[in-house]
Amino acid sequence: MPTFIYPPSIPWNWMFQRPQQLLGQFSSSGHTVLYEDLGNFPHPRIRSLSSSLHLCQGISALEVSHLRPRILWLTVPSHINVISNYNPDLVIYDAVDEPKEEFASWAPYYPTILEKADLIFCSSQSIYNYFYPRHPQVYLVPNGVDYVHFSPSPTSRPKDLPMGKPIIGYSGAIAPWVDWELLKTVIQQNNDLNFVFIGALFQKYKFPLNFKNVYYLGLKSYYDLPTYLHYFDVGLIPFLLTEMTKGCNPIKLYEYYAAGIQVLATPLPELLPVPKINLESDSRLFSLRLRHLLTEKDSNKAERMSYAHANDWTQRSGRMLQQILIMTSQNQESV
Repeated sequence: MPTFIYPPSIPWNWMFQRPQQLLGQFSSSGHTVLYEDLGNFPHPRIRSLSSSLHLCQGISALEVSHLRPRILWLTVPSHINVISNYNPDLVIYDAVDEPKEEFASWAPYYPTILEKADLIFCSSQSIYNYFYPRHPQVYLVPNGVDYVHFSPSPTSRPKDLPMGKPIIGYSGAIAPWVDWELLKTVIQQNNDLNFVFIGALFQKYKFPLNFKNVYYLGLKSYYDLPTYLHYFDVGLIPFLLTEMTKGCNPIKLYEYYAAGIQVLATPLPELLPVPKINLESDSRLFSLRLRHLLTEKDSNKAERMSYAHANDWTQRSGRMLQQILIMTSQNQESV
């Protein structure tokens, strides 16, 4: 069976997102995954999370005995230049963001990606629209959710959640693409609500909001995250509408839905076809919609959770593995 190698890109335990989810799914299917963890490791080691999933902490994946074909899984465009270091049998680029604005530094690597990647997966329609006419093996695979992880109701309430008011929550990167100006207006208009933010600072030196009804709880472990989401009355996706975010397929949407909570977002292209979502871009209308969600009976919880269940990471990874195994088989037959 193929072995997947992921060069050092993001720490395994930091903002558990698409790379960790997919590679974890591949390992659950019996494929060996060698994840080169990012960080400073004074005592290099191989940390095995299962019999097939290994974190290479301060150690090259090539030092670990493994079977071929060797598949190099890339999500950072600049890593296209380190392909020769790994001598892979197959190079896969998983395109997760538009190479614009915050990620503009990615753009110069795209010609090389088109030349050297054997297979390209895309997390959004706009990213797919770029690669599809330019490469023979391109597939659209949006983000997803570990439904079993996020759907069960928690047994206890986190102690650092505020009490006494409805909770309007945000889970994700505290980043420049969040519409902080919109949030400032909405928060000031709703003093009787608590706004809770969970996530790591990204391209930000400090949390940008300072109001009495705002609580920044920092980054929570992936294990603990569902417990927080279940206490949100409304989940927020308040992103700016930019060239970069038009290619954003927010993982938090699926996680919110799996937890059963209502979602209020700005109208990102990837969110327009999502059932039972609430979309507003104007701060006044955003605030009015928020009040409406809190006062009206929620009759759509089952449909939201059903949508999340249909978009589980197992389904996503299965589609990817099908294409990967077809290509590896074809490559072996041509040798």
